[in-house]
Amino acid sequence: MSDGTEQIETLEMEVKDFANSLPYWGKYLCSKLLAGLVLSDPDIEAAYSYLSQDLELIEKTDNPVITLNYNENTSEDYKESLVINTLQNVEGVNALSENQTIEFSPDITIIYGANGSGKSGYVRLLKNVFYSKHKEEILTNIHEEENNKQISAEFSFLSDTTDISLKYPDHSSNGIFKQFSVFDGVVALRHLENRNVFEFRPSGLSLFSQFNGAIDALQHKLDSEIALISLNNPYAVIFEEQSAISQLIHSLSSSSDINDFKRHSSFTEKHALIKQKYDKKYDDLKILLSSKDEQIKLLEKVKDQIERVKQNLEGINSNFKQEYLDKIPDTITNCLEKQKIAKEEGIENFSSEEIQSIGSIEWKEFIKAAEKFALKQKYPIYPQIGDNCLLCHQPIKKEQQDLISSYWDFLKSVAEHDSKDALILIDKLKDVFQKIEFDQFPHDNKLTEWLKENFPDTLTNLLNNLTTQEELANIIIQNLESKQLDKYPSVQTDIKSLSEIELVIDSKIKNIQEGELSKELDKVLKPKTYLTHKQKLSDRIEEIEELYNRMLWVSKANNFNKQYWKGNTTRTEKRLSNKYFNEEYIKVFNEECNYLNGNFGIEIDAKSSDAQSNRQLFLKGKKPSLILSEGEQKVIALADFLAESRLSVVNKGIIFDDPVNSLDEERKSNIAERLVKEALIKQVIIFTHDLVFLNALYNYCGDFKLNLSTHWVESIDKEIGVIALNNSPSLESDYKKSSEAQFYRDEAKKLQGKERERSIKNGFTALRTNYEALTIFKIFNGAIERFNERISIDRLKNMVLNKDIIDEVVDSYDLCCRYMEGHLHSNRYAAKKPTFENLVDEITRFDTLNSKIKAFKNSKKDKQ
Repeated sequence: MSDGTEQIETLEMEVKDFANSLPYWGKYLCSKLLAGLVLSDPDIEAAYSYLSQDLELIEKTDNPVITLNYNENTSEDYKESLVINTLQNVEGVNALSENQTIEFSPDITIIYGANGSGKSGYVRLLKNVFYSKHKEEILTNIHEEENNKQISAEFSFLSDTTDISLKYPDHSSNGIFKQFSVFDGVVALRHLENRNVFEFRPSGLSLFSQFNGAIDALQHKLDSEIALISLNNPYAVIFEEQSAISQLIHSLSSSSDINDFKRHSSFTEKHALIKQKYDKKYDDLKILLSSKDEQIKLLEKVKDQIERVKQNLEGINSNFKQEYLDKIPDTITNCLEKQKIAKEEGIENFSSEEIQSIGSIEWKEFIKAAEKFALKQKYPIYPQIGDNCLLCHQPIKKEQQDLISSYWDFLKSVAEHDSKDALILIDKLKDVFQKIEFDQFPHDNKLTEWLKENFPDTLTNLLNNLTTQEELANIIIQNLESKQLDKYPSVQTDIKSLSEIELVIDSKIKNIQEGELSKELDKVLKPKTYLTHKQKLSDRIEEIEELYNRMLWVSKANNFNKQYWKGNTTRTEKRLSNKYFNEEYIKVFNEECNYLNGNFGIEIDAKSSDAQSNRQLFLKGKKPSLILSEGEQKVIALADFLAESRLSVVNKGIIFDDPVNSLDEERKSNIAERLVKEALIKQVIIFTHDLVFLNALYNYCGDFKLNLSTHWVESIDKEIGVIALNNSPSLESDYKKSSEAQFYRDEAKKLQGKERERSIKNGFTALRTNYEALTIFKIFNGAIERFNERISIDRLKNMVLNKDIIDEVVDSYDLCCRYMEGHLHSNRYAAKKPTFENLVDEITRFDTLNSKIKAFKNSKKDKQ
């Protein structure tokens, strides 16, 4: 207060202070509500976007500056001046007749209807169209199974000089419909049992419940998005074993650091090789551990096989030692020399010009074969003279015998024998190398498979050495066959590596026997598991990061504390309601109780819940229904309804459905007076079937000079809800003049026979009522009325106490009673029927008597 004066707080200022204290999304919503707008789906979407920015769910943007404009009216459809003109074209409502119209007075309108006339159908429609504590379901015509029309009704309103037409339900959201409220006496009693929300309050206070409704809408949108986001962690099953990575996976949440995952996610070729090594080692250990006896037997068998292979390799190596290889060229040289000597000796003895290559190897082989074949012919001496030649079958002579015998002698000579021995030695050498088994490690051999798994490099070296030895052996064999001289380097297979493998096997057997495998398995398992998880993490890091981002989003979304914001709103609404509304309501409620003679000691418990003020009525701490009669409860409910509607700047009309059921005539009169007074302020519409209440309303409307419209709703020829405009059951005041009797006079004039007689009698019946009304309103000047317990003492001074007039009234009344249809007459009087002339005379007499009374009263006033 810079000027030193105290600033006066207003509801508008405090509501704006509340809105300005909110985050941007809340201030945005309040700006719409304070402007008198109904929040639309786009408004909620925009607020949700601002909320998402505030929660860091989406990127923040530069948002426009919000200016708060306070509009006291809660709807852009609100009209300061407003009345209902007509209700027409009602369709599909219960069994109400169509093409009916109800016209409404700007002051007070009464729709009278007996039970079953269709009155409740119209009330049920209005309870759904306007504000009501209980909107009953509108049923279609249950008597028609087909061709039921949709529920609809047309309303016309007048705002100043502007006609407004609205159709229900097409325009049901229009704010004009919210400016009228319906009081249902039966439902009102039920609501006395419960807490009831204040429906008509200053728009500034209405903001809070609407704001909380918007908060619920925002929460619903958040919940809907959260429901679509899967937070299931499927990776816990994939990373079951213990490792640094699995600990991260199992504890994955919005509070995790995704960089911790990324640091473990790199998996290179080097990692793959290391993993392969650990996998194999682990599998071997696992196999060993699963069957110790079998593994020991397997290792011992492998060791035995290695020992045999070692022996074989040692034997093979002996053939490829240098000293052994050096003997090969010496043996070939010796053979060549021996063959040369044998050849030379063979050529000297058997040379001939006719046969070539005498002494050659082929020649020698030929001789050897001939000797063996000769022994088959004649043993032991062949040939003898006269034997046949083995080739030409000619008889052998002496010369041929000597030649053949010399062949046999040559074969037995020393040189030839030495040559044969030398060849045998070469053949033996060749046989040695041909019989060497170089395939010591066959592919399907168990030892080969085992070495390939456990010592692949050693196996490769052994196979390479054996291949080299085999190639050298083939060269030696070829040279022995061709007697080619060459030098051969020694080639030895390293048997030491196999001995080292035997030591490893011994160690494994020992470890198995001493139970060291489990310890070794545990050592291998840790790096193996880590590398396995590292590989899996590398394959899934993007999916895991996506899950993390979803968790982070949901966590941020859950930071929206709906209960905090709604609690803050409710507390503010409660404070401002107590300050600006609740106290005023209590004051007005007590006034209404005084008006209706309903001072029963009712206490009001006003509270706030979910930013909506509500109240419950108590009597000595108990619910009114437990103490008060039904009539008394209805008075309290009516006082509550009138108090709330009085405080509303929006409400322009109130509608009552049988508000005086179960009430005595005094209370009916009190309520009639109160509702007529309310009609001085706003439009009042009353549905009733109570004639006493109807009469009281008529009387008070006359007192206050109000514009009254009365309509009659009836059931005629199975047509329910038929409206007779400007019509109602006959009232005493309607018979101050002879209009009704004149109607039957005119009707009788046109008829004949029994119909004419009936109309004449009806005319006398109307005249009889005329005299009763004349007595009440003219003789006693309305001081005492039939349906009014109130006695107007001030009217007694204008009573007509003239014996001649009173005697004339009594005589005419008796005559009417004699001629009317309402009594069973004795034969004495029944014989005399009333005539048309009698009715005309009595109407004239009544009108003349009316004039006399008026003249008497005027003369009396003159004397006064």
